[in-house]
Amino acid sequence: MKRINKHIEPTQQIAKIKQLYKKQELNQCLSTSPKKEYHIHGKAINWSSLEVECFWKKELISSMKEFEPNFIVDDRNRKTLAALYDYVWKKSDILDPSKGLLLWGPIGTGKSTLLKGLQRYYAKINRYCYGCNKSELGFKLTSAVEISLLYAKSGMDGISRLTDRENMGNLAIDEIGKEPQDSKHFGTSINVIQTLLQLRYEVRQEYVTHGTTNLDPNTDFIDVYDSYIADRAKEMFNIIHIKGESRR
Repeated sequence: MKRINKHIEPTQQIAKIKQLYKKQELNQCLSTSPKKEYHIHGKAINWSSLEVECFWKKELISSMKEFEPNFIVDDRNRKTLAALYDYVWKKSDILDPSKGLLLWGPIGTGKSTLLKGLQRYYAKINRYCYGCNKSELGFKLTSAVEISLLYAKSGMDGISRLTDRENMGNLAIDEIGKEPQDSKHFGTSINVIQTLLQLRYEVRQEYVTHGTTNLDPNTDFIDVYDSYIADRAKEMFNIIHIKGESRR
């Protein structure tokens, strides 16, 4: 019996990939793009800057849909997505890439989806562009409630990997403000997120902190985390207001 060879030549794969992105979205892409090399079986893909730009814009949306299958691009989030794209590739004139992102707004407006999708997007960039060798790219994501529970269980040792310079990395804290204001470990009570933000502020030039919250950083942070954190939040974060009604 004759054996069927299902191997696809690199040139065929390149043509197939290019064809995927020569759709209507091309008309909405910018003319500049991140300068990276892409390969299939060791052969370089000679994409134009426009095709590279379109690929990574589509991957940003795909990353959001991997977390939330019903995610859609509409008038409410289109500008935010464009801003996040420029932030990731350090092309933004508005968002400072040396600061983290703090997404705030009403419940259900998609803040967590944007942050979790962004985490997946960074992972793809690290994998495709750097072979997973750029450890400083991306971030660990946890919730404020989980951090409080870690402290309640193990004290400062439980959150040391998030606060100690020798152990920490980039971090995203989901739902800041939902945690108990006083977490106790064997009778020792602290405001865990306030403490964590204060410690991470000291190393903000080395490690980025992101977050989501229903609190208004300009007013509510003073009541919940005191004026010290409220003032320094502006130095730690690009503060982005996610407006609108709930998408749930």
